[in-house]
Amino acid sequence: MMRLILNAMAVVALIAASVTASAAFAAMSAVNPAFSQNLDARPKKVVLLPPQVFVFELSAGGVQTRMAEWEATARNNLTTAATRLAQDSGLFELVPTPSLTPADLDRLDAHIGLYDRVAQSVFVYGRGEQSAWAHKKNEFDYTVGPGLAFLREQTGADAALVVLGSDFISSGERKAAFVVGLLLGVALPLGQSFVTAGLVDLKTGDVQWMGFDSSTRMDTRDPADVDDLMRALFQTYPGRR
Repeated sequence: MMRLILNAMAVVALIAASVTASAAFAAMSAVNPAFSQNLDARPKKVVLLPPQVFVFELSAGGVQTRMAEWEATARNNLTTAATRLAQDSGLFELVPTPSLTPADLDRLDAHIGLYDRVAQSVFVYGRGEQSAWAHKKNEFDYTVGPGLAFLREQTGADAALVVLGSDFISSGERKAAFVVGLLLGVALPLGQSFVTAGLVDLKTGDVQWMGFDSSTRMDTRDPADVDDLMRALFQTYPGRR
């Protein structure tokens, strides 16, 4: 099931699609002011939580079919790209999630679900894009609580990197229908990708940074596309080393 944050991102992307031929926006971000004002305190070691990306094939009629094999490829691409780019850019050391007990796995899943709800609020309000919510850029009080502290104890990491995403990939039939639609003057939406990455302090659970991106041209099954995506997201990280 697509996460809530991805629904929020989809609304923005679909509005863009109705205005321009390229339904994509540059990577955006929201940053906790306390984090950006004390760059020396940025985490040195970060644990990468298992990326939660959902991949669907979009039929000619718009039916969405979840594709497990494509999903596994996309998640592996995101893990590989995030780990390599974090090291190459000198942002932080990125380590994998350790083996967890069933109870800890349940706690992890529950907090990823909570993070998803928080991320939706950050995307809509925390970026301060609308005048009514401009104050939220400074009153950045988003948190998932201290429930992930056990990961700090097990890995020695200061923070966790959470990656959520959804990729809708058009089938060959839908692409053909798109071409026919153009000839008839009908705009048929093609695939769309939505991805967000964020940093959570493992001691307090406070959200420190979130990056968001969307594209109609990216394919999460393609390692090069995912590299470009993660590079764009990391470019929004405050005070890059």
